[in-house]
Amino acid sequence: MVTRTLASITAAALVILQGCAVTPGTTAHTHQQAATAIPAADPALDHFIAWIPQKKAQTATVAKALTHISLGHARELTTAELCDGSHVINGKVIASIGPLPALAPANAGGYPAWYYRVSQLPGSQGCAGTGNPGFYQELQTNLPDWINIRLADSKSGTVPDLSE
Repeated sequence: MVTRTLASITAAALVILQGCAVTPGTTAHTHQQAATAIPAADPALDHFIAWIPQKKAQTATVAKALTHISLGHARELTTAELCDGSHVINGKVIASIGPLPALAPANAGGYPAWYYRVSQLPGSQGCAGTGNPGFYQELQTNLPDWINIRLADSKSGTVPDLSE
């Protein structure tokens, strides 16, 4: 009788605890994507990579909107500083990934975040006297810490990170 009771309790515990298991490609923190499970970025494209803190954006929609608002604001500041406010041509957006619930990389703080990447064709971003690299470097300084720019590098096949 005691054996049956223990067996029943053990079976019930196993069924209940099964829901606590972490699925592959997620972390133990609210089933977020591990950074290694996010699709790789194409080195031939420019990328805006955001790790939006979930404290700032509780939903994917808010995270996406916050990213685009931050990018637009930073672009306005940068064109005002470098281009006397004249319009700067944007590259054509090719793809986006996310927002996905994730943990920011450990070197960024490892906080619960939304991963969102916007990828575009490299385009004429600079203005008179400032080319793409200079424009992007200034743009990076006007972005929040949780957004980084990675420029296309088709020659070496690598994507330099301007946040470093």
